[in-house]
Amino acid sequence: MFKLPHYLKNMKKHLLITLGLLPALSFAQQSDLVPKVKNEIPQSTSNQVVAFEGTNDVYTPGNFSSSKFYKKHPVYASILIGNTFYDLQTNASVGRRLLLHDDGKVSAVWTTAEIGQAEWPSRGTGYNHKSTNWLSPVSAKFEVNDRTGWPYIGVLEESGTKYEVNMAHVASTGGWILSKNDMIGSTSWTKVDHVLTQLNNKQAIWGRIGTDGKQMIHLVSNYWSSTTAGIPVHYINGVASPSTYSRSKDGGKTWDIMFEALPGYDSTRYVGGGGDNYAIDVKDSIVAIVIGGAGEDVAIWKSTDNGDNFTRIVAEEFPFAPFTKKLIPTAEREKTADGSFDILIDHNNKVHVFFGRTYVADEDITDDSYVFYPATAQLMHWAEGMDTAVLCGFAKDYDQDNTLNINQETYSALDANGNLPAGVTSATRYGSTALVSMPTSSIDAAGNLYVVYSAPHELSLSPFNANYRDLYVSYSQDGGLTWTIGQNITASAYGLIANKENVFASAAKRADTFLHLIYQEDDLPGTNLQNNGTSNAHPNNEQNIMYKAIPLTDILSNSVSDLVSVNKVKVDPKIFFVSQNQPNPASSNTQVFLYMRDGSDVVLTVKDIAGKVILNKELGYLSAGNHAIDIEADQFTSGIYLYSISNDQYSITKKMQVK
Repeated sequence: MFKLPHYLKNMKKHLLITLGLLPALSFAQQSDLVPKVKNEIPQSTSNQVVAFEGTNDVYTPGNFSSSKFYKKHPVYASILIGNTFYDLQTNASVGRRLLLHDDGKVSAVWTTAEIGQAEWPSRGTGYNHKSTNWLSPVSAKFEVNDRTGWPYIGVLEESGTKYEVNMAHVASTGGWILSKNDMIGSTSWTKVDHVLTQLNNKQAIWGRIGTDGKQMIHLVSNYWSSTTAGIPVHYINGVASPSTYSRSKDGGKTWDIMFEALPGYDSTRYVGGGGDNYAIDVKDSIVAIVIGGAGEDVAIWKSTDNGDNFTRIVAEEFPFAPFTKKLIPTAEREKTADGSFDILIDHNNKVHVFFGRTYVADEDITDDSYVFYPATAQLMHWAEGMDTAVLCGFAKDYDQDNTLNINQETYSALDANGNLPAGVTSATRYGSTALVSMPTSSIDAAGNLYVVYSAPHELSLSPFNANYRDLYVSYSQDGGLTWTIGQNITASAYGLIANKENVFASAAKRADTFLHLIYQEDDLPGTNLQNNGTSNAHPNNEQNIMYKAIPLTDILSNSVSDLVSVNKVKVDPKIFFVSQNQPNPASSNTQVFLYMRDGSDVVLTVKDIAGKVILNKELGYLSAGNHAIDIEADQFTSGIYLYSISNDQYSITKKMQVK
């Protein structure tokens, strides 16, 4: 994974970024107010192809490769539409997982797992649809016998009936489970086929689809490899584990283009592909794909004939491509993309691209390693006709001290053995992404552009010292030449700080009178899969999938933005965090992790589903910090139980299953 250079381990733990911002600022193309980054800690990685270990939960380490209403702003409610124990929704780019239909209703998909078992055997596609009201929160997948992930949804039409199609990958074998419902909004899904599987251990996953509303499905995906599973690295045009394009003209029944390299995607510009380092959009017969990552061009492939022919357009050239053993002094680090993208075709058929900014350097060209800068805090936008990308997002200076103070935990990653870097209490970076990342865009009838992105909140800290992330929206009313930046759409009202991690936003491409989006709400920054490691700093807890609709009039009048004032900051008073028990379901011993900011006497209580107390156990005085608490499940009969861990001020209750 990522290794912190030894000569940097003793550097200070706060990132300082000169900002001095108002709640929302408009930036021109060549603005001098772009944030300047100081005291970043570069991370060492490799530009060789990453071998992804494991056949079930592959991801690309190092290269990428309750209540229903939560009041945040006085006017807007975040609506709970789903739950999941599987919390890694993407490695980089999020993609389209929310559809706004012609009748104003919306459909959403996400990767779900109903229980928190090892390897998440219940993993699959969660689906919810808003007709008059949302259905109850969904945690179960709709695939019956298949374990899938990374679902993406589109609309097709056959015999005059519009219906929804979903493609979710099968990580263990490669390929996708193609499912459809009878009509838009139907919760009855039928498996059409396991499509696009290949022989000779060629396994492509992490797909993104775009549909034309008729029978066309366009897909961009990436290969993965594993030495443990015996899956070799696959090469196309000299590119290892490449990104490719596939197409179906009949709703996925057959595929006339399968895993083809796009023109110019070859070893003269690329070393290897990266999982989720791409995005796709489709409008009628126009197909637009963006591919890129650290040390690569930001390149767009545009087709106006449904994918028969593509033209390659370079939005931002990386001058050292293909990036392998090229000397780039640290003092002259080179700008590049962090691999998280979104792409959108506007009403005039122009292509817009959004991406997170990072930098790379390499002073030792005797090996295949280089350094990148994950503490960069800029989001960029480019559109056809523009000479250079412009700034469209960044993090906010909430305490107005002209610096952005972000703890090192926020942009650190675990090492290859799952251990924390020296001097930090957690490591919560999302893959290789930067501080400001994971854009998702939308356009309204007037052509106004909106981009939602993830950024850390400098005043909101988790129990393990990482900054919580919020979601922000920027907008442009001139086709992307200038942007009004940084309205927080998940912060609490009146400047209060929430103790939730808000990430993996996916906006509906089309906005009506509202900007529609879904996102994942987490008790802790980071994910269990990438950030738990040996420290147990991110146990496998149940996450919330939230839906939010923000009035466009409020965004365009800059009235959504949370207030920036030191006097209104309220520090999170929560003193402990309780994890989901593991394993769950349990048949014998199961463990719960407890984090306390202050020492206190603690009590464990277990009740049956009817509320009868089955166990009440005083655990005595526990000091501040992390503790593992055992629950002997073999003393209970099979069924569902509620366990509570409490002291004299606080109590947290979660559900467990005994088998």
